[in-house]
Amino acid sequence: MNLSIPLFSTPLLIAAALIALGFITYLFSARLGVIFLGAGSVIMGAVVIFDLPNGMGLQSLVLFGMTVLVGGWMMYVGVKNRG
Repeated sequence: MNLSIPLFSTPLLIAAALIALGFITYLFSARLGVIFLGAGSVIMGAVVIFDLPNGMGLQSLVLFGMTVLVGGWMMYVGVKNRG
């Protein structure tokens, strides 16, 4: 099986930039860092889900579906009020 990973995909580059920015920003603001990390994870997972290779549908959907779910949860935690 040959998997093709688009290294110059604009959405994946944006996701990588958001994740890197999240790691850097986390040093100054944990809330903003978690939001950036979550946004990058959601974008990355969604791009991979929409570009699934043949024969890897269910496995990829479960794995990257969890990535989208956890990324969304990270963004929710970062945005919600402290209560």
